Amino acid sequence: MAVDYKNAMVKISGPDLQALRDAFKELPKNIAARVIGAGLKRASKPMMDALKETTPKGPTGNLRRSIKTLVKKYPRDGAAVAVVGYQKAGTGGSSSAGGGTVKKGPDRAFHQFWLEFGTKERWVGKLASTPYARSSRKENKRLRRALGATQGRDLQEQKQAVKQQGGYIASSFNRFGPFKLRAGKGGRVMTTPKYPKAFFIKSRQPISLRAMSSQKPVQTAFIRSRKAVQSNLYNEMTKALTNGIKIVEYNAQKKADMAKLAGHL
Repeated sequence: MAVDYKNAMVKISGPDLQALRDAFKELPKNIAARVIGAGLKRASKPMMDALKETTPKGPTGNLRRSIKTLVKKYPRDGAAVAVVGYQKAGTGGSSSAGGGTVKKGPDRAFHQFWLEFGTKERWVGKLASTPYARSSRKENKRLRRALGATQGRDLQEQKQAVKQQGGYIASSFNRFGPFKLRAGKGGRVMTTPKYPKAFFIKSRQPISLRAMSSQKPVQTAFIRSRKAVQSNLYNEMTKALTNGIKIVEYNAQKKADMAKLAGHL
């Protein structure tokens, strides 16, 4: 699904803003880009706060952890852009979230698009075929005492028919790490820790992983914070212009002082 970037931009206009734009043009372009970028980052804080509120924490916290404000400066043009969203996934270090293959870190938001736009229904349609053999510790000890360790173990292995899982299984075991199973109400299998940090489902029929509707955390946050960001822009750009003028004056004074010092050497 395409993202409508034009509708995701905050714009303000008016004579006061035009006057600011003209004033920024009087600054050296590298300084203008620097102070405009800092001002845009301050102005976009309401969007940052709103996105933290609309983003679910989830079992790993990766999505919230990846929320960032990116400021891109263009020193040659005297301009800058600020973007609020989720940090690009897979670009930094990470560690296991719970002993499984799922990692945690500030750049693990691979699922951001699923949350924003939703998912289609999926199915666990492959029979779990990994064999297993249940053993009784008490039975093992009895056989080993009666027949000896080696013969007892061999006989026990022969007695245990290797079975198949006999169903369809959806589990977080390999992804989120180990968990414990216990019987719940109505014969349901419960996990420790509880869902969503762990889950286990077994069925004789293929398991439906139901479609997830789009939660739109980015779009919702943008709508909530747009007016606040617009309100901040003029004030923060005014501060940015003042800071830019101060930097120019400081650099000019420093240059004059250096010239004066050189004249006395």
